[in-house]
Amino acid sequence: MAAAGPSDSGESTPVVAGADKEPTEDEREAFRQYTEKFGECRDGSNPGYSRKSFPWFTGKPPQGEKLSTESLQAALSYRPIKKRLAKANLTEVDSDREEIPLCTRCSMPVGEFAYQGREGKDTCVHTECMAQVLMKEAQREDEHRTTRENNKKLKNRREYNIGWRMDSVPSNASLAERMGCRPAPQGLCCLVLDEASKTVRVAATLEPSASVNLEYLLLALKVRKSASREPLFSLDPIDPKNLENSPQKKVFEPSWLAGTSAGDVMFQADYFLKELALGEYNMPVLGMMSVFDWSEMGDKDKTWSGREWFVVKKAEVRMAEDRTLIPHVRMGVEAREQILTAKGLEDAPVTVPTHPLKKFAEAFTRHFDLIAERKSVIFHLRELAKASVMAKYLVDSKARIDPSWYRLADEIVKGAPPEPYMEIPQLWNMRGNSRIKLQNGRLIDMVTGGQSKLQAIYGGVEFGLDRFELAQRHALQGQPTGMQLGQSGRPMFMPQRFQLGQREMPQGVDLNLDKFSLSTEERFRGKLPPCSGDATSLEGRTTLGKAFLSSLRQKSWTGMKIDDQKLLLNIFDVPQCDRVEEGDAFTPPDPNLEYIVKVRSLVGEEGGIRDRRRVRFADKNFVMANPGSEFPRSWTSRFQVEHEGRISYTAPTKFGLVKLDVEVTEDGVAFRIYKLGSLEVRTVQEEMVHVVFSSRAASWETKGSKAQDVLGKEKLSRCRVYVEAMEHEACNNYYIVLETIEKTVIVTERMSDGSLCWLQNPHNLEDRNSLAKLLFTADCKEGMRMSEVRQHFEAQPRDTDGDHRKRYAKALYAFTTGRSLKGKWGGSARRYTAPPMRGLGVQALGRSSEFMNVMWLARSSGLRGL
Repeated sequence: MAAAGPSDSGESTPVVAGADKEPTEDEREAFRQYTEKFGECRDGSNPGYSRKSFPWFTGKPPQGEKLSTESLQAALSYRPIKKRLAKANLTEVDSDREEIPLCTRCSMPVGEFAYQGREGKDTCVHTECMAQVLMKEAQREDEHRTTRENNKKLKNRREYNIGWRMDSVPSNASLAERMGCRPAPQGLCCLVLDEASKTVRVAATLEPSASVNLEYLLLALKVRKSASREPLFSLDPIDPKNLENSPQKKVFEPSWLAGTSAGDVMFQADYFLKELALGEYNMPVLGMMSVFDWSEMGDKDKTWSGREWFVVKKAEVRMAEDRTLIPHVRMGVEAREQILTAKGLEDAPVTVPTHPLKKFAEAFTRHFDLIAERKSVIFHLRELAKASVMAKYLVDSKARIDPSWYRLADEIVKGAPPEPYMEIPQLWNMRGNSRIKLQNGRLIDMVTGGQSKLQAIYGGVEFGLDRFELAQRHALQGQPTGMQLGQSGRPMFMPQRFQLGQREMPQGVDLNLDKFSLSTEERFRGKLPPCSGDATSLEGRTTLGKAFLSSLRQKSWTGMKIDDQKLLLNIFDVPQCDRVEEGDAFTPPDPNLEYIVKVRSLVGEEGGIRDRRRVRFADKNFVMANPGSEFPRSWTSRFQVEHEGRISYTAPTKFGLVKLDVEVTEDGVAFRIYKLGSLEVRTVQEEMVHVVFSSRAASWETKGSKAQDVLGKEKLSRCRVYVEAMEHEACNNYYIVLETIEKTVIVTERMSDGSLCWLQNPHNLEDRNSLAKLLFTADCKEGMRMSEVRQHFEAQPRDTDGDHRKRYAKALYAFTTGRSLKGKWGGSARRYTAPPMRGLGVQALGRSSEFMNVMWLARSSGLRGL
């Protein structure tokens, strides 16, 4: 049977076992009892404070001018004026009867410098357009590479049985009956302590926190009896000196765990953790970032290898009024960096707070319970940890365990199929990036590379329960109402310790956890109500999963508070959740207040992130390719154009053409931006209009103006002529940028009414230039002052005929630079040839932190009449 990988999209609805069957009356009654105790403080713990009183985010959408109905209707009714191009030579004759070459990409005039288009040697494109063409080609090349790698990874998953399967969860029914609980319970099982005989028995329960998977428990008992420890698993490189190409080997301790259900859940959980760390899937919690993401934000070129370990942070055994034993664990992820020594790879603590491994481990630990509720493989790893805690408690407290339990464990191990693949291929990921640099209307170079430094991420599962003393030596004497794992007055967290330098591969872990002394016990002060029953009781006849999932499909839980219903929907009714595929084996979350408050807090933080995203999306400065830290980092474009030292995220587009930008968040919310003419409509999710913007003439704001007499004395140093598309007119707009020796910038252009516009140091000039095309650039005549230019052109009569903007730009360019324009437009254009992208991306991406500089080869091209 092919292994199914974790689902990272919510587009398809999985077929759930038992989904077509309605819950029975007993199941409805059991679920009603569950909903009544949901969120109640029943264990004597401190409920803390309500997060509702302290909202995470109170931001309000930015207040701006409202778009009038007339403006909206005018924008929607606008139809662009189509230009007819001469197909022979892609030129246009304007109102001055000048033949002008046009860019094959944007259909705007081309100046004295151009690149040969992809359509053939007789075509030409702007420098800015060629940069966009090359960027798109680099993106396509990277997409093709990613597709090939994903297909290879999918093949590896199927071949090596990688990926958690819902049918891998062991059933309690057959084992419960053989362990003395007859008839076998239909749902959850727990252990009940008999103080007089110092024995434990299997019973049925409807309390999720008291439930124990019996097969996990038997295997944990066998490990504890034979090895005096808990199950351990790790993935290690076979050749530590060749991390990038070395396969990984599975290491189980004890080795007979290979092929068992406990060994499988540890391997699958560990591999899933590595996949998340490498950015293979969407994060299970909003706002989380992968190790890859953290590394991109830091030092990309630093080489390191490390481990991400599942560990137990807190462990204790609680007791209900009817002596039901309730194992309680708090798990997390621990980051350890690997250092290559003469003895091989050795673990070292990650102490740098900004290290990618540490940042990811801290985020995963903080959200562990929410992730466990959403991801089946993590949930059942926590169930294995609960079983291991229970096994350690039974052994340490010297409880009398029926010898048949150990014989059952031996049968399980003997009946387990042999592990078919003890070695698996290396897990890898790579992200391409490219930056094209433009300066003075030329393509300077193209920097292309790929990050592949994160191939060496290993780790495993190390519960480390020997740190916790789960029972006193004479725990069964007196009244054992429960044993808490920690020193009096201290939180249940042990400092992390590392013993380094004395280990041989493949361990790479610290096994000296038994040195932690937790000899002072503190009895659990609160008591849970009775939560066990025999096989004929309601607990033994019913399951909670069917009724819970039935209510989840209906998005309604009868008798439950609205806030609690919203909480459950936000946990389970999201694309990141795959636990709903467990069917009747589904276990609802622990209803106790202590647990619900923690999970509600994490879900509330997700709500704050959603609110911030909507506010940010409504900001007029929002750019889809650079959305900011509120959105998934995968949205940030890794293929960029650097224009005059400034990164441009917006590609120039033709007016009148509908442009759609769409991105989807981890929870399946789609953010879309539609652009039509001057209208920009932004929608969220199911095409609900979130905000509408209407572009208009730029309202220039100056950075600082000089007096006219002072500005007039400044000498000009450079002149640039730009062309930009006009929204409601057939002709294009031309404007000139003059720069003085004192670095003052003046923008001048002729307006539609024939008047002249002179602006000093406009604030948003860089934005305007990034959307326009540079036609001509040259140094000004020596000694040319600003006052001479202004007096000369203001003395001329107003010109409103035909292409008056173009004539003004040509005249001012010739006046300030002294350069005569040969021919009718720009004289002989220099046309440059850009190399094709084929092969460029893959070769460069194969070498991390290396860059490939692309030289642009120029050739002469005699385009007469240009």
